[in-house]
Amino acid sequence: MLIKQVTPYLYFNGTCEDAMAFYSEALDGSVRESQTYGDAGIDAAQDSKRILHAQLEVDGQLFMFSDIPNDDDSLNKSHNIYIVLEFESEDKLKEVYNIFKEDGQVKMELQEMFWNQTYAKVIDKFGIGWDLCYTHQE
Repeated sequence: MLIKQVTPYLYFNGTCEDAMAFYSEALDGSVRESQTYGDAGIDAAQDSKRILHAQLEVDGQLFMFSDIPNDDDSLNKSHNIYIVLEFESEDKLKEVYNIFKEDGQVKMELQEMFWNQTYAKVIDKFGIGWDLCYTHQE
């Protein structure tokens, strides 16, 4: 086995703290750690309150978060990567879909697909792309 686990790392431009609160509530997660640039003694272009590194745990899975430094213009918003979340219930899928689409952009409406899933594709209000799915039991 080459890969032990895959951990999404989400980058933001000054909105990391708000994003962590949003995802923590939407996905019933908890912040495991959070460190600002100031906590680490890094100036980060006069914005020491930006998040240098944080972790959100959701059902034993980790998401990592960070703000880019204030003087970094490299944040890519091309949406060539989406994070796939497969839910244990259709109700939870619908709940998260409704939260993520608010102030976001629905790329594919929530619907039953021919491959036996309820599925949606959403870019949330922070610009993160999500594939949300639930596999129906046969």
